[in-house]
Amino acid sequence: MSPDLESSIAFLESTNDPVNAYFSFTVDETGEYGIIKANKEGLRLYAAEMLKKSLELEKRQDGQPLFFGHLEWVVSDAGYDLIAGIVPQYQGRTEILAARKNGTPNPLTEPPASPSKEQAPRSGCLSSFLLWVIVGLILLAAHKAFANLHPWESIH
Repeated sequence: MSPDLESSIAFLESTNDPVNAYFSFTVDETGEYGIIKANKEGLRLYAAEMLKKSLELEKRQDGQPLFFGHLEWVVSDAGYDLIAGIVPQYQGRTEILAARKNGTPNPLTEPPASPSKEQAPRSGCLSSFLLWVIVGLILLAAHKAFANLHPWESIH
């Protein structure tokens, strides 16, 4: 591990207050392009997180995805985490692009099937659950509203 990287991480973390930091992944108004919305503290703290992951990738070399833990200063403007982790790549850019061009299968280029316990929980499951609860309540209200009607009566 590089002492320079470790000192850079320590410097970034000690000179940027997470309370003031703001960092968010989102999409533009067309939904076509991913963008980052951030202040300088958020960008610097995110850079520190990326440097930590580079050290972890260098240290572990096991091919397992590296997930980000929950960071209070990262806000999900898109409604979900656009970047949850990193799939390690150990080759250089030229080798990676050549393998992609040749169609060589690389199991590390596919996203993992399930995130690790480090990853912050996603809100999609909660949103789906709430949607089903609302639909259920509407159906229950409709059933109660029309429960007193007999099949031979018509609604006029």
